[in-house]
Amino acid sequence: MEHENPQTSTEAVVVITAVGRDQPGIIAALAKAVFDLGGNLDDATMTRLHGAFSTMVSARLPEGRTEEDVRSALAPVALELGLTLAVQTVPALTQEDAPDTQITVYGADRPGIVYQVASRLAMRGVNITDMDTRLTGTAAAPVYVMLLETVTGDLDLTEDLAVLRDELGVNVSAQPLDTEAL
Repeated sequence: MEHENPQTSTEAVVVITAVGRDQPGIIAALAKAVFDLGGNLDDATMTRLHGAFSTMVSARLPEGRTEEDVRSALAPVALELGLTLAVQTVPALTQEDAPDTQITVYGADRPGIVYQVASRLAMRGVNITDMDTRLTGTAAAPVYVMLLETVTGDLDLTEDLAVLRDELGVNVSAQPLDTEAL
């Protein structure tokens, strides 16, 4: 028996991006506005960079609701909390879009690490679906850490990772990503 897709053909998926000064209550206010429309948040990423807060959340909207409804519902939230907001309708993800590999890069910090890693992966057709970076260590010996979730498919990146390791002088590794653990 074939399983039905939980998303109906009339259900819209939107991505909401919000950026502003970090403060308590941002997520609660965004989530309430979507909930009040009958929407359901699914994927989300949130972080604080220095004193700024940034989030991207996707939401499934019930039949008849649109991206404009979301903008209208979020306008008072943005005004009250001083947020810059964007709302965009996006296609629902398929299984082929799911990340399958985690790439880890760490080593002495220097300019160009993100650019060189991302460029090499792009040349191979690898899609980066998530990226986290942190500067750790000390002021005298900063260490750069980058974690990437990627859609690699059947590509063998062994040679590419070795080139990056040699050119950048960093440790680079890749391992299969268990999507159930996300």
